Amino acid sequence: MSKTDIIDRLLETDGYIIDFLPMAVQRDGAGQFFEVEEYLLGSEKYVSIKERFVSVILKLMCYYHTAVLQEEWIDRPSPGLMENLICQMSENTFSGTLNILFPEEDMLLVFDRDCLNLSVYNPPQKVQPVMEKIAFSEGLFWREACCSASEM
Repeated sequence: MSKTDIIDRLLETDGYIIDFLPMAVQRDGAGQFFEVEEYLLGSEKYVSIKERFVSVILKLMCYYHTAVLQEEWIDRPSPGLMENLICQMSENTFSGTLNILFPEEDMLLVFDRDCLNLSVYNPPQKVQPVMEKIAFSEGLFWREACCSASEM
């Protein structure tokens, strides 16, 4: 199976997110989500959010076999490489996606530079409590991804 086939298959599965917000924002809500998101993505505050995401990924690497997609899959990347890849992407405002595979769990974690969350696809039931605890340890929230068009 090719690297894109693996990603495509997992992107079709149930999605969860590790987010800075505890619940989805309604499209027609009274808040200013898009203004806040744009501000955070372009400000120095993004560094703090990015560091939390790096910590989540490094903590997950302590528990699960990890591979990261670059030109090819890099099996069991070093912690320094993972942090470096995310930092390089973060320096390029509003661009970049990093796909992290947990092959033994058949799970995919996606870091998008232009998002304020980590997307997780196909997390096994046994992994979800670990994800929730790790998210919480970094001041983040673990929840099911939005399913309806009225939610963000």
